[in-house]
Amino acid sequence: MFDTAPKNIYTEGASAPFAGRGSAFARVRRQIIDASQQGALLVLGRRRSGKTAFLRAFDGAFDESFVGVYVTTQSLTGTEQDWWVGLAQSITERLIDRAFTLTRLQELQPPEDDARDWFTRVFLPPVLALIRPHRQLVLLVDDVDGLLDQIAQKDFRSDTLTYLRAMTDQLPQFHIVATLGLTHEARLSELYPLVLPTHTVRLTSLAPQETAWLLREPVRDLYTLDDAALRDAHTLTGGEPAFVQIVGQTLFRRYLSDDQTSFTGDDIKRVGQTLYRYIEGDLRQTWLMLTYNEQRVLRGISQLIYADPLRPVDLDAIAAWLADSDDPLDSTAISAALRSLEYREIVSLIPQGIQIQSEWMQRYLLENAFNVPLATPPTGSGGAGIGVLSRRNRGLRIVLLLVLVAALVAGILLLSALSSLPAEREIIPAEPTVTLFGSG
Repeated sequence: MFDTAPKNIYTEGASAPFAGRGSAFARVRRQIIDASQQGALLVLGRRRSGKTAFLRAFDGAFDESFVGVYVTTQSLTGTEQDWWVGLAQSITERLIDRAFTLTRLQELQPPEDDARDWFTRVFLPPVLALIRPHRQLVLLVDDVDGLLDQIAQKDFRSDTLTYLRAMTDQLPQFHIVATLGLTHEARLSELYPLVLPTHTVRLTSLAPQETAWLLREPVRDLYTLDDAALRDAHTLTGGEPAFVQIVGQTLFRRYLSDDQTSFTGDDIKRVGQTLYRYIEGDLRQTWLMLTYNEQRVLRGISQLIYADPLRPVDLDAIAAWLADSDDPLDSTAISAALRSLEYREIVSLIPQGIQIQSEWMQRYLLENAFNVPLATPPTGSGGAGIGVLSRRNRGLRIVLLLVLVAALVAGILLLSALSSLPAEREIIPAEPTVTLFGSG
């Protein structure tokens, strides 16, 4: 008997609903069709920002004249030979999916020695001829840091990136789009010359309308969400793509199990309570990746919001809150931490004040930020180092002040004692004065 029950579309992996990223795909298109755009395009994103989903959604964003081939280097093992042969296999499988006739490829012999040279000179030319000149072959490389690791470990030749860049320059139909996590952003320079500094695009959190589309449109014929539910879902998740997908999975599961066909803001609140324990580990990992100053500033923001949700939080309010601690931060250090937190999309700097983007993160901070040790404070100048030095200086100034006060009191007592002594008397009589007179 066939199982005709509908599947949870939010757990379908590569075919799961995908929302937004229009500007990012537009940048990919320009990289492919604009001859002046050299090398590869790099897609940057935080953990859970949907980098893999972005590559997987390539076919849906482009027409049939673009042939995307997904490969990952996350668990890259084996030799360089295996890598190039694996690329050839992935391309062949993709062509089969697209129903191309592979007569020419079936006649190819596997590489005997240099797989890289074989891939470029023997395998790729008939592939590009097979897809016709009007189509573009796009290699979608997920987690390109794995390739950097192989090069650093000397498992791959040191000129691998230069070689790939030459391929994109010399083969107008061959293109590369790669992803890199923000935790590896410091390695951007290692990707040169394959990726130029200006050839990057960053995936950010979903906008409220994108969150709404992702939760409503794919299930429009099955169940509904009112506007309050969509607003609360975005506030709860902060537009974090992975979190929004989790909410979608849960609502779909309730539709399947309880035949619930409409959801309100109250339903989202109940879902949020249930799901929090499942994503708490992700929130903890985000917290642990922050620096000492970022943690202290974020902790202050959460406490200020909790104390008075209606009062705007700004730099002065954070500085005043930290001033009562043992290690206050100056405005420069606070501003730097805020910019970093905004870049990580943990907080939003809006005219109405500083906000924590996700209610889940706010809850985590209130429950845990004071129960776990902070990151190691930086040493030297700047940031918390200034705070540590200033605290020591304050202690030293207090000690010196006490010493000066004690010395001043002692001096006053001594002067008082001297002024009460009797007038000084001569104890040794003065010597007589001798006058010499001449004799004549």
